Amino acid sequence: MIKKIAQICGWLGLGMILAGLIVYSLTAVMAWTVYLPLILGCALLLASITLQFREIRAGLTTRSARFGSNALLMVLILLGILIVTNIFAARFSWRLDTTAARQFSLAEQTRNILKSLDKDVKITGFFKSGDEAFTKELLTEYAHYSDRLRFEFSDPDKKPGLAKKYQVKSYGTLIVEAEGKEERIEKSEEQLLTNAIIKVTREGKKKLYFTTGHGEKDPDSDGADGLATARKALIEENYDIAKLLLARESAIPADCSMLAVAGPRTELFASEKSLIMEFLQKGGKLLILLDPASPDSWSELLGEWGFKVGRDIVVDASGFGQLFGTGPTMPIVSQYEEHAITRDFNLMTFFPEARSISRGENPPAGLEFREIGRSTPRSWAETSPISGQAEITFDEGKDLRGPVTLFAGAEMPAPAAAGEKAGKTRLLVFGDSDFATNSYFDTQGNGNLFQNGVSWLAEEEDLISVRARSPEDRRIAITQTQSRALLYLGIIVLPLAIFIAGIAVYRNRK
Repeated sequence: MIKKIAQICGWLGLGMILAGLIVYSLTAVMAWTVYLPLILGCALLLASITLQFREIRAGLTTRSARFGSNALLMVLILLGILIVTNIFAARFSWRLDTTAARQFSLAEQTRNILKSLDKDVKITGFFKSGDEAFTKELLTEYAHYSDRLRFEFSDPDKKPGLAKKYQVKSYGTLIVEAEGKEERIEKSEEQLLTNAIIKVTREGKKKLYFTTGHGEKDPDSDGADGLATARKALIEENYDIAKLLLARESAIPADCSMLAVAGPRTELFASEKSLIMEFLQKGGKLLILLDPASPDSWSELLGEWGFKVGRDIVVDASGFGQLFGTGPTMPIVSQYEEHAITRDFNLMTFFPEARSISRGENPPAGLEFREIGRSTPRSWAETSPISGQAEITFDEGKDLRGPVTLFAGAEMPAPAAAGEKAGKTRLLVFGDSDFATNSYFDTQGNGNLFQNGVSWLAEEEDLISVRARSPEDRRIAITQTQSRALLYLGIIVLPLAIFIAGIAVYRNRK
């Protein structure tokens, strides 16, 4: 009778402990609903052991019990190792993305932004219950890099008041907040989310003016030769974009953080040159994208700031241009000098019909000039007209042997205005404007290079990096017959083969 009661107490005790653990796993709160079954379970187990103490002690002295105790000891040691390993893994987390496109890893720019956060950022996701798994995984990855970012999810159907507060009208909306600023995105994409964080954590917006009136590339144009893609990318990174007709201005606007000249085709007026010179002397930032056909007046302007713009066109005999259906006049750049713009930059860039950029002979005092991107060793700067040539060849003593510099930057201290801190004059010059157009912006690293250049000019070096890319579609397309064959193989054939192999081994041992 006592033995039966002891067994009942033992099973009831195990059941109570299991019930307490299940309640805790569901609620994640140590309340009385967890404590009560755990305490009762432990008490019942103790009572069971007490009632069967004599039988248990006798059983432990047998040979089989000694073997069993050794096995139990090994199991406890293994559990201890697993527990310690889990503790270390929780405290010192380490992740490895083995996908070819690294689609489960955050981009370098995102990691840099998160690590440098100096404000608390809150992200609220409005999803139908059960639909937030992907976004939760993405935001967990974000929170891994910054303790200042927190997130939560809300079902608009269960909390309509909160949804109304944020004016949420559709599932999948994310609200990003920081110090009173708010941004909303409708898709759970890394680039959109990172840009939203940039916007709510940055003070004000910097304004970039694109010059007009000289046949420059149009930032509003969606055509192949336009800059609409570049404009959109800059707006997403919290820049204001506007156009500026220099010929009718008496001064460059005071809110101009950067001035961009993209592919001018006509001469620069003397009055316009004076405006640009005055702008630079006061610590302005200038981005110039010149083409082989750009007039000499633009080169002369740059000559006064330490740049020498070649009267040539860079030819690349490596054959990379054939990958894009073009000839040797599309040089590739894979060699980058040490510079903030190309820090950890390991992407190729392409420049259709570019001219050489190098250091001038008489740069201003205090100017720091840096050649940044160079073409391949199998390239040169051709000084003869290419049109009409049956074959383009290098002419010793006349052409410039490669590698040829295709873009360079320069900076120097600028005098500080009364009550303001000293700034820097910065110039970034490319020997081509086509690389940033809609046709080539998304080619390899072209877009990243353009955006990095703007970030450097804006003195926002923490934005310089390789940005997030859209994940590749690496699904395998198979027919219905192949799908059914894989199903039969995995569900029937392989398990059956393992079962038959097990029976055969068992019979052989018998």
